Amino acid sequence: MARKTKYSLSDFRALLLDGKTKVEIMQEMDIKNHPTFNNLMLKLMDEDKKYYQVKEPKKPKNTKQTVAKIGKNQTLTLSAKALSETNFKAGDSFVVKYAKNRINLVLVEK
Repeated sequence: MARKTKYSLSDFRALLLDGKTKVEIMQEMDIKNHPTFNNLMLKLMDEDKKYYQVKEPKKPKNTKQTVAKIGKNQTLTLSAKALSETNFKAGDSFVVKYAKNRINLVLVEK
């Protein structure tokens, strides 16, 4: 037999069906930690014999700008970490375009 909980499964179900995110549900129901939330999810799924999926909150885009410096040999190097979120790979070629205070790199299609 399942243990009793101070949280209402019907309220929990209603919030899930309304499309609330995990964080929103936790705030609204005053759930203090993630294991408690997970246990409520398991109890609800066991009771309803149905799978529920929680809507994931949208993650903010990484707005941190990458800084690159021109080295001693007049070379501009971009780190692998700076390029990790792009589809560029080793061996790609670029056309370099210069403007006032700007350098634009345009991928050359093969």
